[in-house]
Amino acid sequence: MKNFKELKAYAISDDFKFHVTEVVISHSKDVALYWLRDQAGYTNEEMSKFKVREVPLDKRVYVKDYGETSAQEMIEEVVRSEAFRSFPIVVFSRKVEDEYYENWHSHYELEEPTD
Repeated sequence: MKNFKELKAYAISDDFKFHVTEVVISHSKDVALYWLRDQAGYTNEEMSKFKVREVPLDKRVYVKDYGETSAQEMIEEVVRSEAFRSFPIVVFSRKVEDEYYENWHSHYELEEPTD
């Protein structure tokens, strides 16, 4: 696998089907696009409608129920994780009508300690 330092963040927007922007971490724009196509079930025809832009890894965004973070911080968290060390990944997503991003932290519930 290529060096983690070569990773980039791509904001891939769909305003025609799911109405969402996904921030995908990958080593290349093409890999990010085709991976998202396969993961989300887009067709090749729909791919031509995507709006894609590279975003700085250190750009801070607000993630619902998590707070401010950056794509770089999410990469570091993924790399530390024993369960997941593979790229591409989606680090943030935002529905068109929302003002905030979400990721797995947005749906994570802490377990209550048991005695």
